Amino acid sequence: MPPVATMRTRVLEVTDAPASDTLAGAGINSPQAGAERPDWTLDVRGWAVGSEEPVTAVEGVHEGSVLWRVPLMVHRPRTAARFPQVSSDMVGFLALQSVLALPSRHEIEVRAVLEGGTQAPIGSIVAERAPLRTGYEPRRQPILITTFGRTGSMLLMRLLSSHPEVLSYKPYRFEQRIASYWIDALLTLSNPVSFLRGVAPQVGVDDAMWWIGTEAPMPWPLRDEPVQEWLGGEAVEALAIVSQQRIDALYEQIAATIGAGDERFFAEKSNLRVSAVAAELYPEGRELFLVRDFRDMLCSVFAYNEKRGVTGFGRAQVGTDTEYIERLGGWAASLARAWERRQDRAHVVRYEDLVLDPEPALAGLLRHVGVDSSTETIQEMLDRLGEEIPELREHPTSPSAGRSVGRWRSELSPELSAACDEAFGPVLELFGYERA
Repeated sequence: MPPVATMRTRVLEVTDAPASDTLAGAGINSPQAGAERPDWTLDVRGWAVGSEEPVTAVEGVHEGSVLWRVPLMVHRPRTAARFPQVSSDMVGFLALQSVLALPSRHEIEVRAVLEGGTQAPIGSIVAERAPLRTGYEPRRQPILITTFGRTGSMLLMRLLSSHPEVLSYKPYRFEQRIASYWIDALLTLSNPVSFLRGVAPQVGVDDAMWWIGTEAPMPWPLRDEPVQEWLGGEAVEALAIVSQQRIDALYEQIAATIGAGDERFFAEKSNLRVSAVAAELYPEGRELFLVRDFRDMLCSVFAYNEKRGVTGFGRAQVGTDTEYIERLGGWAASLARAWERRQDRAHVVRYEDLVLDPEPALAGLLRHVGVDSSTETIQEMLDRLGEEIPELREHPTSPSAGRSVGRWRSELSPELSAACDEAFGPVLELFGYERA
């Protein structure tokens, strides 16, 4: 008797969008409510026909972020025959989506993109997935600092690296991302757009990045379902163990090189994507949400870019400062949602508390981590901040830490201040900041 498959993805609801003037017709044919899969994948199929403009692509969107975008690439002659305005029977779409980077319960909005850029809803899919667990017992647990740039992460990393129970490798210079490296590699290899390339490349393999699959057409599902389900299920768990082993091995090498070895934790800066998966792989790990008044963070970004003559922190991806604020507002909203999902196992650290009243702020986060939080240890951590580090001379953008708090009141124009209030308002309140 074959083994009973483990269900890793379950579809809860599939809803068609109300009829609109933009689309002559559209629908989601797959998946269907109640469908279960033994892998962390959604197989989304359907069709769309525009009323006046042709549909050029279909997108899957989660909480404002586009997960995938595919052209109409599936022949649907019977469906196309119902609409005299279409010139081709290729009105169907197909998308294979890994759900590992999504919350355990998630909703994907499926929408059509028309030739002129207009978007029209097709429907939505609500699904849930099992957590990614391996049973691997790591030598050290992570302390991941989930944050953005210019929030005081360098300061917090320096403090944590001075604790005798925390291993950190030259955070003041490189801001190592060892866990992020391997977890992002895991997420890439666990996506069907990547793992199906080994069986069906669909592109020339002379390109060194062919195996990632992002530049190739969406792969077709394999005819042999058990093979694809194994690639998206058991093989992913095996890859996760490899990732954890590599993280362990590198930190062991670092510990041996710098003369450490007894630390229970390692500390790294992280992002929302990596921290969410790490919370599943390392149930005994710790997560610190490091926040700063988003308006001061913005001022620090502007000042740092001007000081260094760069356009970093995503500023180069938009045209105006107002557009940049809107973009950061989306990130802040995602941060707030992540905190609300994981607040039972995470801890908020506010930059302002860390620089203006560091002793209680450090005591609280160290108690959350579960390491020594004595007055003596905290004082030793603070004393280490006085050590001169040449690599950090260009890092500050304020004359003092105290003057970096509330700087937005004098540095932001009324227009940008108003844009910040609109973009960050609810999240400012969530983390205890006053709106303008």
